[in-house]
Amino acid sequence: MDIKLPKQTHDIFSIMARGHFISSNGTKDGMNRLYDVVNDPENFENLQNYFSAIKYRIERGNNFFYFSKIDEPNSIIEKKLETFEKYIDIVDLFASMDNKITIGTRFRAGSLAEECNANVRLKQKLQKIAVYRSETLHNKIRDICDLMSRDSFLEREDEASETYKVLDSFSYLLDVINAIAIYEEGAHTADGGAGIIYN
Repeated sequence: MDIKLPKQTHDIFSIMARGHFISSNGTKDGMNRLYDVVNDPENFENLQNYFSAIKYRIERGNNFFYFSKIDEPNSIIEKKLETFEKYIDIVDLFASMDNKITIGTRFRAGSLAEECNANVRLKQKLQKIAVYRSETLHNKIRDICDLMSRDSFLEREDEASETYKVLDSFSYLLDVINAIAIYEEGAHTADGGAGIIYN
């Protein structure tokens, strides 16, 4: 049986097969248009059937899509969870800013660095995040933004001003971090205290 696929199928696959997300509020490389293509019920069903033949399943989040692997080994899942642990400190930093950074927020890397420099608590949070360059707070913020852009949680809107937008896929990150925090709370706390929840 022939499956009628949208002409953007290759673009959709090339993004999501790298572990990236397609967010409705992304604009780079026609991201929002690709979201609309996948979100179309007929396209979604046809793409789901097509990709299932190569063991990929399209997962639907809150205004974003991503791939999961069918019958993925537990070892791979555990490795993915470990990689997300690096984001716990980053999301904690974002949630602690005066203007809390969340889905749809626009911010300048320089403004974040200035706020961290002026606030000892934020500065300490930033300094404990392990990133490549560490000679200045601004470079640390740049590295964090580059990392999150590569993982498709942020989108750089302007090169000159280093302005970023938080994409819808950020909610996936929050959900995973909350799941890790709740798991760790249940496994390691005896006092029944609250876990780390980022909303």
